Amino acid sequence: MTGVNQQSIEDQIAELRSQIAEVKQAMSARVNSAAEGASGLARNAAQTVRQQGQGAIEAARENPGTATTIVSTAALIGFCIGLYLGLSSTSGVRARW
Repeated sequence: MTGVNQQSIEDQIAELRSQIAEVKQAMSARVNSAAEGASGLARNAAQTVRQQGQGAIEAARENPGTATTIVSTAALIGFCIGLYLGLSSTSGVRARW
């Protein structure tokens, strides 16, 4: 009786091990497929960003005055936002310089 139970348990363990191996192979294939897809998307995104950057550089070379105005305006807006946030975070306490 013990020999039969022992053999049955060993058979079940062997079956479970083979099932685990199959699951590992299936998951490995899916992970590889997903990684290849993500790699392709990243390559496409990098190429698009590179092309857009080249377009922006060419536009700045052709129109330096416009590019300077855009950068200066963005810097001024950033300064104003920073100043506003700095003043609003003092919670009513004004420091005198």
